[in-house]
Order: sequence, then C-alpha cells, then structure tokens
Amino acid sequence: MLRFATYATLLAACWAANDRSWTTDEGIKIEIIKKIGDSKCKIRSESGDQLEQFYKLTNKEGKVIGSNFGQKPYTFTLGKGEVIHGMDVGMEGMCVGEQRKVIIPPEQGFDDDGEEVEGKGDTLYYFVELKSIFRPKPGDKWITEDGVHIHVTHEVEDCTEKATAGDTLHQQYTLYLEDGSFVDSSWSRNRPFIFKMNTGQVIKGMDIAMEGMCEGERRKVVIPPELAYGEKGRPPAIPGNSYLHFDLQLQKLVRPGKKEL
Repeated sequence: MLRFATYATLLAACWAANDRSWTTDEGIKIEIIKKIGDSKCKIRSESGDQLEQFYKLTNKEGKVIGSNFGQKPYTFTLGKGEVIHGMDVGMEGMCVGEQRKVIIPPEQGFDDDGEEVEGKGDTLYYFVELKSIFRPKPGDKWITEDGVHIHVTHEVEDCTEKATAGDTLHQQYTLYLEDGSFVDSSWSRNRPFIFKMNTGQVIKGMDIAMEGMCEGERRKVVIPPELAYGEKGRPPAIPGNSYLHFDLQLQKLVRPGKKEL
C-alpha cells in the first residue's frame, strides 16, 4: 500500500511538472515560474488581446541584454506580428500576474532584416510577467462615402463627447500593409501620437477615420491610397498605391475652450 502511495505521489509530481513546463511544436521552451490559480484567473491571453508585459532578456550565461522591470510595461497585440514570433507563442494562455521563463530558438527570434540587434541569431532567454489583458467589445462596421472602411472593435458606453474638427486627439495606432506586413506602432514607443483634427496634420483618411470617436474607443480602419500616400507611397516602408490598415485607439480628446481635469 505504501509503495502504491509513493508511486501515485511521483505520478502527481510528474504531472505537475509537465503542467508547468513544456516545449511547443516550434521548439520554444516555456516554464511557469509564478502560477495564478483558476479562482483568480478570469481570462487567459489569446490572439487579438492587447497585453501589457514586463520582460527581462538575457543570454545563456545570464547576462542581461534588456529589461523593462521598474519601467513602463511594453504594450502589444498578441498574435499580430508586433513582436518576434517566439514571444507571440510564449505569451499565449497566460493569466494576469503570471510569470514565465521562455527560451526562444534563433529561428523564432529576431528576423534577419539587416538591423543590428543584440541577441540576434542567438537563443533568447526571457523572463516575462503579464501585467494586464485588454479584450475588446466589438461594435458597428461601415464604409464612408470616401471609401474608408471602419470597424469599431471596442465601443464605449455612455459616450458624451465624440471627436470632431478642431479637437486635439491623443491616439495610439498600429499600422499594417494589405499583406499583413507590420509597419509601425505608437504602442511600442509607450506614448500616443498627438494631432489636431482637420488641420492637415495627418493624412486625409485619418481625419475621416477618427471622426466621431469616443475616448477609449478602438477601431480597425482601411484607408485607400488616394486618402493616404497615393502613387508615391512613403518609401521604404510604404509602397505606392498602398491600402493602409490601422488599429486605432483614442486615448484622450481635448476640446478647445474646455478645461482639462
């Protein structure tokens, strides 16, 4: 009986170990360092969620290459190519507060795009913590008379002020091309892009796309080339005649003559 109990204990220990560490099909090794119980874990991260993340990147010897602990968290949308593929995989299924070790092989790390990045071509050793998950509440879709496609990916209830000409907007954005190629994101810089509506500070399609937005609202928009950068494009990132795909959030709306709280 004692031998059976010992065997059962070993099985339970092995199951617990497998539950806390595994290797994905892509060869990414994941180990849960701090586990969040089911009673406290309301949702787990999945593709399309916006995550706030703390990370520490080291080499094999433990030398720190980069870290944002003690600073602002890094913000990105999971599964959209805004981070290296290995990080998209390593952060999936996490709970807020969870901590993991994620070992990413070179082929799942930094692309060979010519840019000099420390750790490029090497196995990457990450320690990560998930600070927050934002999951949107979808709203309406429409196409404007000018041909801008708008989809409200997160609507705001009880909105009393909507963006219009003359307002100063604090906007967060991520820009992709039609083939899904990532171009740029204000989220990665941890500060919003600020402009005044309908004053020529942005492309015409962006003024149209932001019209009527509420603070906190999010939209996916597609802007045709004639309302963006036209035949010339904006080389090298944006070729000529490009349709621009934006993920947008209005963080703050400042109206002329209104005192800020």
